[in-house]
Amino acid sequence: MQHKIYFDHASTTSLNREVKESYIKLLDKFYNSDALYDDGVAIYRMQEESRMRILNLLGIKNASLIFTSGASEANSLAIKGLAFKNPSKKHLITSIYEHASVYNSFKQLEDLFGYEVTYLKPDKDGMIGVDDIKKHIRPDTLLVSIMHVNNEIGSINDINSIGKFVKENSQAYFHSDITQSLGKIDIPFENLDLASFSAHKIHGLKGSGALVYKNHLDLAALISGGQQEYGKRGGTSNAPANIVLAKTVRIALEGQKKHATYVKELHDYLISKLKDLRVEINSSDKGTHNLINFSTSIKSEVLLNYFNMYGIMVSSRSTCGSRENEPSRVLKSIGVDDEYAIRISINEENNRQEIDYFIDVLKEAIEKYG
Repeated sequence: MQHKIYFDHASTTSLNREVKESYIKLLDKFYNSDALYDDGVAIYRMQEESRMRILNLLGIKNASLIFTSGASEANSLAIKGLAFKNPSKKHLITSIYEHASVYNSFKQLEDLFGYEVTYLKPDKDGMIGVDDIKKHIRPDTLLVSIMHVNNEIGSINDINSIGKFVKENSQAYFHSDITQSLGKIDIPFENLDLASFSAHKIHGLKGSGALVYKNHLDLAALISGGQQEYGKRGGTSNAPANIVLAKTVRIALEGQKKHATYVKELHDYLISKLKDLRVEINSSDKGTHNLINFSTSIKSEVLLNYFNMYGIMVSSRSTCGSRENEPSRVLKSIGVDDEYAIRISINEENNRQEIDYFIDVLKEAIEKYG
């Protein structure tokens, strides 16, 4: 059987063994967490303990947490839930290179509900700065939403400075999608009103995530139903997934520092090898070390198929848009032709031998097709 090399951790990650074992044990506890008999109450308490543990692990005070099916739902709830609860303010600010769940939530508010949205463009390093917000924030601005780490080029936005400016100079709220930064770099929560993340990016379960929001704001439910999740998300709770989310977050944070040092070594080694092949590096050197975007003279579709023949799994853009025919908004925003771009995302499970193999295959492809 051909050896497989996985370089697509920004898309999803393997399931942590401890998380898996805990989840399997919980599957036998099938009781509804809203039931009033003892077994239902026990599940409810475990779920509430997980909720509080996550907030404590993240160091967030005076906040609530809603369990969701992932960051896409959490982003949608944060943006549209806030907008529907505050219909008097019709101006919103985001960036052109947000994840599709953020970008399309704003587009829907713009196209169907009469909101005015300002879409900011990143600078040459793929970053959104405070000056960009200063130019566009208004008295009727309800929300500013800027991702922490971009999922295609790895650029890191200074969400602490952006959030501080928003708080000190407006009545707007500040939201950030922290999906690609959680467990990889430190996240400053002090100036965030809302934050969204997924479990499966940090070795947790697919279909699991959360929205954290400060207690001074309110959200309209997007899924109407009963009392679940403070009345903000109807439907019977996915208690086993919600309960193990605390363990998922804890393990990710405990390993963050050690893994970051190791991943930086791999990143620097990979970058040096890519530069030897004279490919174009699209990611900024100020970005995260987990993600490298580069371009060659070969169309990405050809190169992806070539890598696949050798058991190498990479992508050419965000996986949520991998089957679309439209150009990548992210790469287009920094002037990169996505027809020739490749995204590699590494983590602590990778090693130098895999990078060497990848480089050998890439060199062979360039000699053959370049």
